[in-house]
Amino acid sequence: MIRYVYLGATVLILQILSWLTSYFVTQQAVTTWYRDIEKSTLNPPDWVFAPVWIVLYAMLGVVLWRLWLARALKPARITLGLFLTQLAINYAWSFVFFGMANFQAAFLMLLAIVILSAVTMIRAYSFDRMVTWLMIPYLAWVSFATWLTFAVMRLN
Repeated sequence: MIRYVYLGATVLILQILSWLTSYFVTQQAVTTWYRDIEKSTLNPPDWVFAPVWIVLYAMLGVVLWRLWLARALKPARITLGLFLTQLAINYAWSFVFFGMANFQAAFLMLLAIVILSAVTMIRAYSFDRMVTWLMIPYLAWVSFATWLTFAVMRLN
C-alpha cells in the first residue's frame, strides 16, 4: 500500500513542477512575444499543450516510480540516471525557450531529450517493459516538439 502512496506523490511532484514552470515562465511568454513569432503550420493551438503535458507528466511519474523501485538492479540505476537527466533537461527547456527565447539552445536540448528518452526506453525494455510502453507517447510528443522548435528557430 505504501508503494502506491509513493506513486501518487511522485506523480504529484512532477505535476507541481510542471505547473510552477508554466506559471512562472511559459504563461508570460505565451501572452506576449510568443504570439508574434513565426511558427510551423503544424503548431497546435495553445490550449492543447496543457492537457497533453498533464497526461505525459502523469505517465512520467509512473515511469520514475517504476525505475525507482527497480533501482537495486544495476541496469535500472543507470537507466534511472538517464531518465532523470532527460527530465531535468525537459524542465529547463521552458526556461531556455520561453524565458530566454534561445531557440537554438532549446532545439539542442530537445534533441538531447529525444536521444536520452530513446536510450532509456531501450535499456528499460530488458527489465521493465511497462516503462518503455509508458514512454512511447512522451517520445512522440517531444519528437514533435523538436520539429516545432526547429521551425521556430528557422523562421525567426
